[in-house]
Amino acid sequence: MDNILNYGIEKIDIFNSLCKETKYKLITKGRVKKLAKKEALFHEKDIVNKVYFLINGKVSIFKMNENGERKIIFILREGEMINEIILESNKNSTVGCECFDKALVVEYDLDDFIEIMKSDFNLTQNIFIHMEKRTRRLYRQLKNSISIKMDKKLASKLYRISREFGISEGEWTYLNVNLSITYIADMLGCKRETLSRSMKVLQDHNLVKIEDKKLYIKQEELANYFKGN
Repeated sequence: MDNILNYGIEKIDIFNSLCKETKYKLITKGRVKKLAKKEALFHEKDIVNKVYFLINGKVSIFKMNENGERKIIFILREGEMINEIILESNKNSTVGCECFDKALVVEYDLDDFIEIMKSDFNLTQNIFIHMEKRTRRLYRQLKNSISIKMDKKLASKLYRISREFGISEGEWTYLNVNLSITYIADMLGCKRETLSRSMKVLQDHNLVKIEDKKLYIKQEELANYFKGN
């Protein structure tokens, strides 16, 4: 494993605005590991006594249902904290994490990281803020999953993805992330066939287009569609 100093600690959002002493501890304690596409960082119910941050690439956070089907909860991008800090004695993860693209991850032993948190409240506060934002994302997902037609669920999901990974190209916004129909179906917890029908609805409304396996949306029109305007 490489040292984080070789890649730049400033890429991690939570480490911003920290004192030099804390940054030095984070540099010396952190270890960088490389992940291949589709490689699992950890699985649901694994004992996880590490804290992980994403330096480069993308990873997906997912949960399995009783039928063994995968539900994608988040796609995380560089700079984000990957897992929660588990303080209780049972350190089994409630989710799994898989590399979406090739990625670089920095890991810390949980006990080492907690000691650094104790010495710098700014770090602890940054983590609170980060987890608060993630909880709000979960609330929005829950709201959009209740009593909403699948085409509007899909519209909402594509709009949220565009806010994080979108690149404006005139009237269209290119989703700069490798999303297949099967993967989006996993994100919404539905069958591939159901997702394909909903995608066709959005295409018929000229809200979405697929060219050369690339996905484009009309961002504002899509927002109005799922909001019912």
